[in-house]
Amino acid sequence: MSITVVGVNHRTAPLDVRERFAHGPREIPASLERVLAAGARGGVLLSTCNRTEFYLNDPDDSAPEAVWTLLSERLGGARRASEYGYTQRDREAVRHLYRVSAGLDSMILGETQIQGQVRDAWELSKAQAGPALHRLFQSALLVGARVRSETGLAAGAASAPSAAVAVAAKIFTHLAGRSALILGAGDMAELAATCLASEGVRVTLVANRTYERAKAIAEELRARAL
Repeated sequence: MSITVVGVNHRTAPLDVRERFAHGPREIPASLERVLAAGARGGVLLSTCNRTEFYLNDPDDSAPEAVWTLLSERLGGARRASEYGYTQRDREAVRHLYRVSAGLDSMILGETQIQGQVRDAWELSKAQAGPALHRLFQSALLVGARVRSETGLAAGAASAPSAAVAVAAKIFTHLAGRSALILGAGDMAELAATCLASEGVRVTLVANRTYERAKAIAEELRARAL
């Protein structure tokens, strides 16, 4: 068994690039199918606001290049996606996934959302993952849970939205009664809205690259979409 991870994260790519690489749930099967057709026995695509990573089982040499070609197309052909990314193989690839699942590779050390995102990626990719990646992702989720329970890493760990709200509270002293604009319309945006609401802040505007998604979130919050 040979495992390779090809991708980008918050350390290697700026936000505007990561946004272009991000995949919605409906996009994942087609992108995986395209990469697997280049030569790999299985694949899982993990895509969040901070990372887009393809985990491949027994890939041919052409499979990682297929990932970079696919992601480069999302940049409009002006830049090569590989300029922003990394490729890790075998032991390093497995170690990387374990660190990701445990929150050790997150922007906010120990944040807990990533474990759910790893689980969701595995679920969305189950039809294309294959036995080896099924076992790997199962073990990664167990490792992540064990790290949190045995080390106390998650004690006091914040998500990016909750950390941002905490900083805002220090700047403005009192947040209650204020209005807020949320940029983005994914899981982190929804969590940000929850964190803001707990401080008495009303979200009045939701802006997103995809208007339809912004509108869906805005309607839930009784806000206006941009």
